Amino acid sequence: MNLSGRSSVRPTRPCVPLVAVAFLYAAAQLVAVTTRMRLGWDETVYVSQVSPHVPTAFFSAPRARGVTLLAAPLVAVTSSVAALRIYMTVLSTIGLVIAYWPWTRLLRPVTVALAAFLLAVLWMVQFYGNAVMPNIYVAYGAVAATGWFAHTVRGQSRAAPVWLAASLAFVALIRPGDAMWLVPTLLVAVAFAHRRRLIALAAIVIGPLAGAAEWVVEAYVRFGDPLRRLRAASETEGGLGWHPEGVRMELHALDHNLLCRPCGGATWHVQPLSAWWPLVPVLAAGGLVLAARGRRLGLLAPPAACGAVLGASYLFLVGYAAPRFLIPAYALLALPMAELAWGAATLGRGRWRIATAGAVALGLAAQTAGQQLVLAHMVTSQYTARGDFVAITGQLQYLGVRPPCTLSGEQAPPLAFYTGCRSLQIAGNDMSTDVAGLRRAATLTRLAVVEHIGQRPRYTRGWLRYSFTTPSGRRWRVFLPPHPPAAPRT
Repeated sequence: MNLSGRSSVRPTRPCVPLVAVAFLYAAAQLVAVTTRMRLGWDETVYVSQVSPHVPTAFFSAPRARGVTLLAAPLVAVTSSVAALRIYMTVLSTIGLVIAYWPWTRLLRPVTVALAAFLLAVLWMVQFYGNAVMPNIYVAYGAVAATGWFAHTVRGQSRAAPVWLAASLAFVALIRPGDAMWLVPTLLVAVAFAHRRRLIALAAIVIGPLAGAAEWVVEAYVRFGDPLRRLRAASETEGGLGWHPEGVRMELHALDHNLLCRPCGGATWHVQPLSAWWPLVPVLAAGGLVLAARGRRLGLLAPPAACGAVLGASYLFLVGYAAPRFLIPAYALLALPMAELAWGAATLGRGRWRIATAGAVALGLAAQTAGQQLVLAHMVTSQYTARGDFVAITGQLQYLGVRPPCTLSGEQAPPLAFYTGCRSLQIAGNDMSTDVAGLRRAATLTRLAVVEHIGQRPRYTRGWLRYSFTTPSGRRWRVFLPPHPPAAPRT
């Protein structure tokens, strides 16, 4: 497989179709995903790291601070959620163009635009497009890296190695764990290159090291060293290792949950709107076969391999599921899938071409309609669920829980963000203290433990209990120490 073969594609205006797709992507975010959507759990953690308006939430070992840096310029000047959503929409739209732009000089512009469309049409990509979450930006960095890798080994651009290193540095800054899988795959691809191997190798090594520098420094400061941080991250994630049920869990969560954890009830039943998912590897493989016939396999094999490896790392090594985990894999596999789609649409001549083009257009239309149906369901359910935060916050303020204060229990991190409190958890992914530490906090600040209806926490025996129902119909309880500390003087 020759990665250095020259392409006959020399587009005059290669970015016009891609930019058109990006504008449609931006419009879909602003229309289908409301800018009034309140921040979710993970978003409140990321935003609190750089916001001067709220206490900083506990930052667990698996997280990286890259996405907080993306949001920082806007968060530093305003606490408006709508402004943040618009700002992130602009970033994700520009990012889509930057990610696929290197490919416009390698493949047909329409093929690249089609690949961007196949990614942007997915409901989870539109849902998280204006979110302060890392997965989309990992996808952008990975797609750009594979494009600049092709430019580097072809030797047609002196700046390509710099952009390759920068793309990989960006991935490592956003999510170092994903970079750990992307880099070895590209190193294997170097072995098939016939030109500029050393330059490509240097870029692939130097870029991620630079991007992960902050994560490594923080690992020494907070955890002792990177290995201890990795062990802590594995424990937080429930034990990273062989989880063959991951495929079933992702399929179960695909059209139903933003997060499936625990996901023990997953089944192999494929819902009609999920029928596209098992076809992704098949269509990508078909695109590679077509690329081989057109002598473009050397261009499309690296992104396909990187997508397969990144996808497998979540499907088989993580013990729970979330549709957003696979966004980088979808972004990379969209390139060979677009090659297949365009090849099928232009197959034959006359009526036969009209028929095949119509079939491809019908398939894309069906996929678009199905994704919009799932997106509408997800937006509605999340808007309602996150609306409960307002009701719970109002109850807490009514009970006298105001800054400076501390929250613990279910949904404590996002509730703390909206009340201006800090959060302390004695269990779960954001565990930052123990029962003794929680009781100690009760003597220093106003403390409240918020729980969904269930067994009363043992450490709250003798505390005051208040029950209420949120607009979504869920029952909640708030536990308050009987003798809270006096409110500080103002």
